[in-house]
Amino acid sequence: MKRLLLFLSLTISIILTGCSNQVAGEGNESEDPPPLFEIPEQTKYKNNPQAPDDQNLKEVGAKVEDMDGQLTLKGIKQIEKYIEVGPVQMAVKDVKVLNYSPSPDLVDYFHAYTHNETNFNYIKFTVAVKNTGDQKVNVAPVEVLETNNGEKLGFKDDFYLEKLKGMYEPGETRVGQMGFVLEHDWKELESMKIATSDIFDEEGSVLVEGDQLKVDLP
Repeated sequence: MKRLLLFLSLTISIILTGCSNQVAGEGNESEDPPPLFEIPEQTKYKNNPQAPDDQNLKEVGAKVEDMDGQLTLKGIKQIEKYIEVGPVQMAVKDVKVLNYSPSPDLVDYFHAYTHNETNFNYIKFTVAVKNTGDQKVNVAPVEVLETNNGEKLGFKDDFYLEKLKGMYEPGETRVGQMGFVLEHDWKELESMKIATSDIFDEEGSVLVEGDQLKVDLP
């Protein structure tokens, strides 16, 4: 009888250990992958002439106003997501939804982006791009941005214009902001898909087809 009880005890212990390892493994699979590269720190804010500095807007409802106009933070998602497309590595960070009333001298500028140029909402995020290869490559980090409520925008709709699209030298890294006007109701925004362009060489030949990254925005 003692041998039987000992055998049963050992069997149960082995089964429980196996279950524990399985659960631990499942937990590890759900964790975010490690960063692909180190994003250079922007020690000095580069003032964008199209919009006020929003770096201190961290709570919904917070406002800032300067000579470019007034911004109100409507939503924020602090993330850091990566994608690798051939020799190009890209990161998307810190997504914000902002309401913007530009100054009168900027209204004409935004007429090219929206018919509601005196007051509109837009989505903004940080992008970092690195060419890890040994040759020059041409890439648009955001070829198409599509939201869950059917809004589709292209790289020409980015009004921050911080030269993230273009030719990258071997080993070059660029960090900047991108902003896209939202015509649909921002309250319905739950996610967005960012599709990169294909990766081209200096002659314009495709090295690698583009890929896409999904960002959830609860």
